[in-house]
Amino acid sequence: MKIIPFSDLKDIVKEGDVIALAALSTANLPAEILKTLVEQYDEDQSLNNLTFMLANDISDYRGDSYDLDSFVSRGMVKRLITSIITGSPATIQAMQNNEIEAYFLPQGVITTHYRGSTEAFPGPITKIGLNTNVDPRYSGGKVNTCTTEDLVSLININDNTYLKYQFPEIDVALLRGTYADEAGNIYMKHETHLGEGFSLAAATHKNNGKVIVQVKEVIQSGRFNPNEVFIPGKLVDYIVVNRDPKYHRQVIQTYYDPALSGHYQITEMREPYIELNTRKVILRRAAQFLLQGDVISIGFGINNELSNVLTEEGVNNLVQPNIDTGVFGGLISSGKNFGMNYNLSARMRHDMTWDFIYNGGVDIAFLSFAQVDSMGNVNVSKFGNKMNGCGGFIDISQTVKTIVFSGSLVVGGQLSYEQRKVNVEQEGHIPKFINEIDNIDFNVENAFLLEQEIYFVTERAVFELTQQGLMLIEIAPGLDLERDILANMEFKPLIATHLKEINSDIYQDKWGGLSDAIKSDYRI
Repeated sequence: MKIIPFSDLKDIVKEGDVIALAALSTANLPAEILKTLVEQYDEDQSLNNLTFMLANDISDYRGDSYDLDSFVSRGMVKRLITSIITGSPATIQAMQNNEIEAYFLPQGVITTHYRGSTEAFPGPITKIGLNTNVDPRYSGGKVNTCTTEDLVSLININDNTYLKYQFPEIDVALLRGTYADEAGNIYMKHETHLGEGFSLAAATHKNNGKVIVQVKEVIQSGRFNPNEVFIPGKLVDYIVVNRDPKYHRQVIQTYYDPALSGHYQITEMREPYIELNTRKVILRRAAQFLLQGDVISIGFGINNELSNVLTEEGVNNLVQPNIDTGVFGGLISSGKNFGMNYNLSARMRHDMTWDFIYNGGVDIAFLSFAQVDSMGNVNVSKFGNKMNGCGGFIDISQTVKTIVFSGSLVVGGQLSYEQRKVNVEQEGHIPKFINEIDNIDFNVENAFLLEQEIYFVTERAVFELTQQGLMLIEIAPGLDLERDILANMEFKPLIATHLKEINSDIYQDKWGGLSDAIKSDYRI
């Protein structure tokens, strides 16, 4: 291990390298390393044809740091392998314009493959992704037409079909820790989540690549308990010491808050409760499917705010929310406070969290939807001008036994909630329940094989997946079935013989009924 100045990076990272990171947005992002590489390009245009591989999107969202867009906008990137892109507009534009090759592959598969691709193992062979857009019988995860190489193939083992993923070997791992000791051991004392840095470092080391870690400080060996070592020094080639905290933010919103890294617990939630609106009533109805003791997987999108509803209703002690980055329990913040998670009961490595999910650790998942067809197939990753990617959606939806998909019935509707009823002030303009979806991220064929329970919750209606297709089982109070529901769907769903009305209590400012619902004997 060598401690080097940032200026020496120009002799380590080369044109055409495969670069991998283990960050989420700003968290764990070695931004000063990225800054140095971009400045090197600006000086001599020497770093071209790079491949970036990352399980999550990296973006500072603030416009005052360095991220994926900084490289793509300069034409430095040839290929991108990721699961999700939400905060990198220049990258999305480049993918749409066929300026870079790009793949959207399942987040859990990307994350766990680092430790599963060794000389002793042939790489990921899994059923995760079968019958979805990742399957080579669809697009194989390819985002655009300039992307031609197959990274996913079909194989047959004992008359069972699997997907085999072929990821490139890593030339350079760009990682971040809080401290390094004199032996090169890395500690994550101030980081808000652990990430997959250890496995990525090991995979890079195996390939004789270079592991570069940005830290705040180099400390004396023995200062911390050896049990706190996250990456052993044997796997670290170079350490660079951050000079400007602006490029070592704990999360987007702050340089460092000790409560976010579990050094103490807060006594009050640090964000306001959601006002009564469409998102809130959807989440209230969705939350009624919970049972006491459930471990919950909370997906990206509307469900980011589920923890807010659980906290307001005082039921945090009855269930345990989980985000696949390794966050368990506590207060999971949302909106502008996304990533600021407090009072956690556990914090695990990103790849270990996927082990937990793949092995049945989650009881129920709350996921979003962008498009749904009459059979119940779901698109969440590519629609219209959106190229979000699948994130962990595919991994989770092909693993968890009970799934609640949440979202509005139609895009652009203006609704009011008065006297415990729903009133459509202005109708929406883009239906989300359509005849043919643009992309398949959830395939009902898998759901039936796995004997999953699947529900779709909107502000106006609740649907259940059946063998015959989607069935409308509940309608919101105050709405007309034909005018307010069916007229906003391109297909007519099955209608339950005994169509129920959604509990009107959720359509008011104060509710207080979630505890009783969770303590019931069945999902309602």
